[in-house]
Amino acid sequence: MKSNTFLSEVTRMVTFGATTLLIVAGSSILPGCSKNKTAPSVDAERLTGFVKDDATPEDQGTVNGWFWSLYREGGSASISHGSGGNFAISYSNVNDVVGGKGWSTGASRTIGYNVGALSGSYNFVGIYGWTTNPLIEYYVAEKGSMTGGTSFGSVSSDGHTYSCYKSQRVNAPSIIGTATFWQYKDTWGGAPTGSNQRVTMGNHINNWRSRGGQGFGNHNYQILAIEAWGNRSGYINATVWQQ
Repeated sequence: MKSNTFLSEVTRMVTFGATTLLIVAGSSILPGCSKNKTAPSVDAERLTGFVKDDATPEDQGTVNGWFWSLYREGGSASISHGSGGNFAISYSNVNDVVGGKGWSTGASRTIGYNVGALSGSYNFVGIYGWTTNPLIEYYVAEKGSMTGGTSFGSVSSDGHTYSCYKSQRVNAPSIIGTATFWQYKDTWGGAPTGSNQRVTMGNHINNWRSRGGQGFGNHNYQILAIEAWGNRSGYINATVWQQ
């Protein structure tokens, strides 16, 4: 964590087909919790990905076997859940918000995703996660950009070339509380909305282990996420699955 307008049909489905939950206590982030790590099979819903079900009003949790997380500083933010790996996040005037859906334990898995709707302003959409021992926060930017710090070349994966950066955060929020830790940030940023995409996490993790300079720790959570900071407002409706 820091560290367009869409069809009227979307609006109707979100308004009448989902229960949206306001996150009112997002100033700290909790450790990942356990869940069933086997994702449902790919189905047609991933191509539309609109919200249908409810979720529990917590900063992190599980719903239908999927792990989700929402962290916020300032402003307001809410998350709602459809079936499978579908979720929607709305946020307004946030200093920082990062949230999404995926797995309580990361892995070198191949992740499929579809960003069905995206509006307003944001900094990053992609795969986001943490490790411990060492404590590392990592980003694979499919839309937007995560740069800054020290460049350590590039990595090719899934038909794209990602620029690789690392930087250190000192006394910043983390999954273990205020801490000093490193960030790995791989940026491509050119993913379209409304189509199925893929991220082969093993390619990024192997590159971070061999060339990142800080090693790579024990997996904590790993999600498809959006992050926005600097008084931004916006909306995302997206679906994630394991291929």
